[in-house]
Amino acid sequence: MKVDGKLLSQQKQEKYRNKQQQKLEAAAKLKERNDWLDRHSNFVASIEYNDAIILKELARTDAIAKNETVGEKSIKRPKIEPSPNSQRENFLQELLVYIKPYMDLKENSKEDISINIDSSLEAHINDGIRYFIAEGTETVRMIIEQSCSEKRAEKGLLPIKIHSVFVKPSTFFEDPVNIRQTIMQSFPHCFKQNGIENNQNSLPFHIIVSTEKAMTHAVGFPVARGAMLCGMVPNYSKEWLDAHLEKRIRRKSNIRLLALDNISDTANLGSLIRSCTAFGITAVLLSEDSCDAFYRRCVRVSMGHVLNIMSVRVQSMSAALKDFKERYGIVSYAAVIDKNADMVLETVDRGDINKNWCCVLGNEGNGLRNEVISMCNHTIRIEMDDEVDSLSVGVAGGILLHGLRE
Repeated sequence: MKVDGKLLSQQKQEKYRNKQQQKLEAAAKLKERNDWLDRHSNFVASIEYNDAIILKELARTDAIAKNETVGEKSIKRPKIEPSPNSQRENFLQELLVYIKPYMDLKENSKEDISINIDSSLEAHINDGIRYFIAEGTETVRMIIEQSCSEKRAEKGLLPIKIHSVFVKPSTFFEDPVNIRQTIMQSFPHCFKQNGIENNQNSLPFHIIVSTEKAMTHAVGFPVARGAMLCGMVPNYSKEWLDAHLEKRIRRKSNIRLLALDNISDTANLGSLIRSCTAFGITAVLLSEDSCDAFYRRCVRVSMGHVLNIMSVRVQSMSAALKDFKERYGIVSYAAVIDKNADMVLETVDRGDINKNWCCVLGNEGNGLRNEVISMCNHTIRIEMDDEVDSLSVGVAGGILLHGLRE
């Protein structure tokens, strides 16, 4: 077979031109990214693997710059871009306050509870405020969007205060995720005024764009998810919840509560919280011995919805149920597997459920404590096949919440 030399030459030339075009496009893309990072260096920083090594060394010595205050006054954040005469280590030392909460997280560990602020960070924030860590691109995107939503106040939710976002370049700059676009759309005033790009206003949080290798070194395990976020845990007290319920009573709005007694599995708690937001639950009550709703695993399983519902820890669950019954007329339904339960969910008629109700769920293994059951108005169970004696609390809770709502 005769080879067409002219056609082969044209194909080689076309292939060469395509490669050159790809190089030019890659160079232009890199330049656009670097220019954007430079323009917004007052709230964005970029780090690589060697930087992560230095940051860990700085963290070990607790060399944190005193460069942030949080409270009633607005946050004053420094421009962290180093001057031409400064050392890279000085720049990273200023950056450490934003990245330290992500360091040496333990994957799938019971120790990954929301982070208590240590002494080195207490100088920068109010006493008693804790950090939480969120993971995953969609979770981070949702939290960013919710942090500037006006609907939160309408629902009685406290503001979301983001401390920092830790993200890989591709996740930050490129579609389909493009966290940069989410931030710019959510906080347009920080980027443009009257159609002109604004480089002076600062975001209310910091962004660290990091290579995957640097991120993995910082957090202590391979990072499959391209984005992480650190925020401040909102503090909903029993007194705050009482005030909120009184407002709902005055407005004649329905009250739907979920009470969790001695729930110890963070994945189950995250699943239940996600179901609560789906089914319009007003608030979640947690007993003193239940796990923290802001465990990293719980935040992850809830897809960040832990921030879209009020979770309140009570000293005595039985006392709280009694108080709600007497003050607000809230009817409590204790979930049991007992065949002698007062009610079977599948046989409940529409209108049989009080408009103000509380679904009460117990420990995954032991169920509800007797003193809690005794304070409930009714016991309720889910009809199941005789070969199945129980469901996981996450699954059972979702079924009950949907059934009671209906």
